[in-house]
Amino acid sequence: MTKFALTWRYASALLLLAVLAGGSYLFLDRTMNLERRRAVVIDLSVRQRMLAQSVVILGFVADRAALPSVRDTALNEMQGALRELLSVHARLGGLQTGDLAPPDTDSWQEITRRLDVFVNTARTVARQAQAGKPLSHALIRRFHETGGLELLAGLDALLLHHQSESGRSLFLLDRLPLAFLLGTLAILAFMGVALFRPLINDIVADRRSLEIANEELGKLATVDCLTGLFNRRKFDEVVVREMELARRYADHVSLLMFDIDHFKTINDTLGHAVGDKVLADLGRLAAVGMRSVDYVFRWGGEEFLILAPRTDDHAAFGVAEKLRQTVADHAFSDGVRLTVSFGVAEYRPGELLEDWLTRVDQAMYSAKRSGRNKTMTG
Repeated sequence: MTKFALTWRYASALLLLAVLAGGSYLFLDRTMNLERRRAVVIDLSVRQRMLAQSVVILGFVADRAALPSVRDTALNEMQGALRELLSVHARLGGLQTGDLAPPDTDSWQEITRRLDVFVNTARTVARQAQAGKPLSHALIRRFHETGGLELLAGLDALLLHHQSESGRSLFLLDRLPLAFLLGTLAILAFMGVALFRPLINDIVADRRSLEIANEELGKLATVDCLTGLFNRRKFDEVVVREMELARRYADHVSLLMFDIDHFKTINDTLGHAVGDKVLADLGRLAAVGMRSVDYVFRWGGEEFLILAPRTDDHAAFGVAEKLRQTVADHAFSDGVRLTVSFGVAEYRPGELLEDWLTRVDQAMYSAKRSGRNKTMTG
């Protein structure tokens, strides 16, 4: 996973979330702004209808009032209601544009025409009533008809339209949080599948590769590259533990050290390449004959060491003799024949590691001094 690919995935995820959040905000802002304007239109529509009814009622009061003072009050209120009705209607005409436009332009024009006729009729009624003239039956009838059910039904239809649109907007607003939640979950799922799953797979693969590399490094650090046996570093790791186990459980543990007899002659006569093959063959031969709990080390040069847990000196001597004979009978690379000398020493409780190693080393050199191809106990 390159740095660019990782950056691109994070940027894509943030962009998707930003688009969702920005789109939700714009939708919410536009809807709330529209609803604020629609609330004003609904309020004015209600006011317009109430004023139209008030004008009709005040007109009849002015015509039928027995007292002049009652008639004058009704006429004054009627004139004020007419002025306010015209003002409200004008404001509605200015607000009902764009998204708030009436569903039917012809219906709005018809309402405006009926309202103009009604207002003019109401003014005639007011003037005649104010002049003290009796209102004719035809004028009263026209006044009732122009301000009657048809006008009110038209105003009600317009009011119901805006209320219905408002209800639809509120329905959408109520579900906006759920839509935002579902959208966010969808984006997160998309990011998980399309963006971050490959990233996680790459991370897991990289981690596994790193673990394998670390295992290989650890193996290289504790394994001799020529023979494939453990090296001195591995010996330092395990020998202290085996000594502690032997002390704790009063168990046996032994060291077997062996060295190739006259190995320098092989290098001098056949070359170091053949000598390396011989060392590798000997390492494999020694490892094959050991138990799973035993450790075989290349100690250095042509020297090898075996750490044998739960093995006393008698058993260790038998193991050494068996391996010594196997080596003597084995035909190595390029027809080389060789022998090895063994030293064996069992660990003594409380003994220092240096003393234990000295004993097994001295036992091996005793085998060499006494003629080689032998096993000696230290």
